[in-house]
Amino acid sequence: MDRVLITGATSGIGEAFSREYAARGADLVLVARSAEQLETLAGELMEKNGITVTTFPQDLSIPQSAERLVSSCHNAGLAIGTLVNNAGFGQTGPFVTGPRERYEEMIVLHNLSLMKLTSLLLPAMKRRQRGGILNVASITAFHGIPYNAVYAATKAFILSFSESLREELLGTGVHVTASCPGMTRTALFEKAGMNPDNTLLPVGLPEPVVKASIKALEKNRPYVVPGLLNKLIVHGGKFLPRSFMVRLAILLARNETHGTQATEIRQPH
Repeated sequence: MDRVLITGATSGIGEAFSREYAARGADLVLVARSAEQLETLAGELMEKNGITVTTFPQDLSIPQSAERLVSSCHNAGLAIGTLVNNAGFGQTGPFVTGPRERYEEMIVLHNLSLMKLTSLLLPAMKRRQRGGILNVASITAFHGIPYNAVYAATKAFILSFSESLREELLGTGVHVTASCPGMTRTALFEKAGMNPDNTLLPVGLPEPVVKASIKALEKNRPYVVPGLLNKLIVHGGKFLPRSFMVRLAILLARNETHGTQATEIRQPH
């Protein structure tokens, strides 16, 4: 039976994906950095849903980690039918004072490992003439975000890559969708010392994001922007100069980062 592989599976949107697919009766392959959190979540999902869950503790921000993960899946005889590339983190603050090594890890995690996992798992999907690749991007993919420059750029890569790949795979039975959520209520707020109830834009829950994303993948849509306000921001911004949208984003970025120091945030979208 084809399994669903979810990266960043133990918190935020990734955990919501794990729970939703488990509730649908899918066998899972869960990937995250913490072995303890993986085992706890896997045990709960198996007991509640009567499914099989395989876990692989893996930090995908390390080069060559994608190859190791896929090799582990092959050695265990696991056929991956749906790939959910969700793992991610943010680094807020001025680019010039930000830690370059963390930016490099972000690019490896968001882009290089995502591309490698897709490249390594896609051939088998094409042979079976079925499969799905769901890449979690962000509404920041549609224009630059000051104080989140590298993060927004990596999400733009994910959106462009997904749209391009989807067109290449039309008629093969393999679907590709980029999910572009707005601000979502996850552990990032607590870790950054932010109050999700005191933001310029409303903060949504992970569960509606996940349901909308899976529905879009089933329909093979190139991308989905969950939430009415997020749709208005993205689609309304198409009629305004990009320079205006970037300057407008400065107001939000300054409000949300609470200053100018670089802050690492895990699992943001």
